[in-house]
Amino acid sequence: MKRNIGLGPPASAPRWAAAVANADWCVTGPLIVALSAAWDTDVATITMGVAAYSLGYGCALPLWGAAADRYGYQRCLQTGMLLGAIASAGSALSPGPGWWIALRMAAGASFAAVPPCVSLACESADSAQNRHRSFAGLTVAAAMAAVAAPPLAVLASLAASWRLPFLLVGLLAVATVFRMSGAPPDASPPRPSAARWHANAPAYRTVIALGAAEGAALLTLPALLAPSLALSGARTVTALAQPLYAVGVLSSTVMVHRHCHTWPPMRLLGVGGAAGAVGTALTASSPGPSSTLVCALLLGAAWGYLHTTLQTWLPHLVPFSARARASALFAAAAMLTSSLAIAVGTALLQQGRHTAVFAAGFLSCALLTCLTRSVARRWT
Repeated sequence: MKRNIGLGPPASAPRWAAAVANADWCVTGPLIVALSAAWDTDVATITMGVAAYSLGYGCALPLWGAAADRYGYQRCLQTGMLLGAIASAGSALSPGPGWWIALRMAAGASFAAVPPCVSLACESADSAQNRHRSFAGLTVAAAMAAVAAPPLAVLASLAASWRLPFLLVGLLAVATVFRMSGAPPDASPPRPSAARWHANAPAYRTVIALGAAEGAALLTLPALLAPSLALSGARTVTALAQPLYAVGVLSSTVMVHRHCHTWPPMRLLGVGGAAGAVGTALTASSPGPSSTLVCALLLGAAWGYLHTTLQTWLPHLVPFSARARASALFAAAAMLTSSLAIAVGTALLQQGRHTAVFAAGFLSCALLTCLTRSVARRWT
C-alpha cells in the first residue's frame, strides 16, 4: 500500500527543498568571473567547482535513495538540507579555491537527498497524469529558483561580496528544515531484498543507462554555457545564460502541465529532444553569444519536456519499496556522467574548440531522444 505523502502544508516543503537545492546549483554560474577575480585564478579552476559539485552529488545519490526507501523521505530530506546548509555556509567562508571546491562537493553530496525524497513525495498520486503534474509542479518551483537565483546572486555580490549568495542559500536550507518540522513522520517501507534487487536488475540497468544519457546531454551542456561565453570573450553576457535556461525550463514545464493529459510520452520526449538538438546544432554551426543564449533557452525547454516525462514513469519499472533507489540511481548516473563531461568540455573550451563541444552536445541530445523513445515504446 502506498504511503500518504501528499504535498500539502507543511509537506509542501519538498517544493521548497527542490527550489533551494536548485538555487545552490545556479548561483555559481553567474559568479564565475567574480570568483576567479577574487582569488586571482582562471575560469577553468572555478568551473571545476561545478564538476566537483556534480561528483559529490552523483556519488551520494544511491546512498540517499537507499536511506529514503528505508527510513522515509521526510527524515532523509531534513538531514540532507541541514548538511547542505552547513556546506553552503562553509562555501561562503572559504579562504581559497581549494577549500571552496571541496565544500561545493560537500554541498552536492548533501543536496543529493532532494531527488529521491521528492520522488517519493510524488508517489502518492493515483495516476500517471497526476504524477506528471506533481513532477511538473516541482520543476516549476526549481525553475523559478533558477530564474531568480542568478540575478540576485549578481546583485548580492555587487552590493556586498560573492560570499553573500552562498550564505543566503544556507539560511534558506535551514528554513526548509524548520518548515518540515511540523509534518508527521512517514511510515518506513520494508527494505528491498537481495532477491528482489536481482529480479529488477534489467530495469535498474535501463534506469542507469538513461540517466547517463541525460547527464551527458541535459546537465553537461547548461553547465558549460557560462564558461563558453566567458572563455570566448563575452563576459558581459555570462550572467544571462542561467536565467535564460531557467526561463526555458519554466515555460516548457507549464506547457507540459497542460499537455501531459493529452499527449503520449513518445510525443513529449520527441518535442524535448528536438529542442535540445536544434539549440546545440545552432551553436555548433554558428558560434557566438547570440546563438549560445538561444541554446540556453532551448536546452531549458528540452529539460522541461524530457526530464519530467522520464521522472513520471521510469521509477515505476521497479516496485514501490525500491523507487527512491531507482530515482537515485537515475540521478547518480546523470550527475557522474556530467561531472566527467564538464571537465572534458571545459578543457576543450579552453583550447577554443567551441564547435566540437556543441557538436558533441547535438549528438548527445539525439542519442538521448532515441533511447528514451525506444524505452517508452516498450515500457509505457
